[in-house]
Amino acid sequence: MEKRTFVPDKKIYSDTINQLVENDKITECIAVRLGCELGISRLEIVNAKVTDVDKINKRGLDISVSKRVRRGSKKINGEKKPYFEMRIREIPINRDLYQLLKIYMKQSGIYILQRERGDDTKSFHVDMIDKMYYANDIPWSSHKSRHFFKKQVWSWMMKNRRPDTALLKELMGHKKDTHENYGDYSWDYKLEVLDGTFGGD
Repeated sequence: MEKRTFVPDKKIYSDTINQLVENDKITECIAVRLGCELGISRLEIVNAKVTDVDKINKRGLDISVSKRVRRGSKKINGEKKPYFEMRIREIPINRDLYQLLKIYMKQSGIYILQRERGDDTKSFHVDMIDKMYYANDIPWSSHKSRHFFKKQVWSWMMKNRRPDTALLKELMGHKKDTHENYGDYSWDYKLEVLDGTFGGD
């Protein structure tokens, strides 16, 4: 598979989603929307469980299986070594995607993404996400879906004169600077940002 470096704009994204729905590719549509509207990775998408939705907050997806990311260094036996931890966070789900997920998950087993065949107690392999993208001629890669998410959230923040790098980092699961760790964001505020960005507000 060739490397895809393209990041879609809102129109191309919307046209692609509409095409998937018209072709009755609902599982593929859900996979793409999870990446583009929640900013989560392939690993997080395939491991997202039905029980992770609304687990902590209403309209939230609790990310419990994620990539290990470097979070600095720690001294171990007097030697400085890299320190890694899971990129765990809860992501707000915009209204439109949440309603679609609730309908879609009624027929689902353990994992949000439904298998048409095979053992539905096992998650898809991460490579299946890339295969879905290529099989459906989606012109960007699954990783570029995270770029799309970041770009759209930041554009909404700038348009509404509310730039907030700390919140964006938190949503993406990136490490925040020391000064960005002061104070917490309310759940309602996070929902407002994601609804505004992807919910048509």
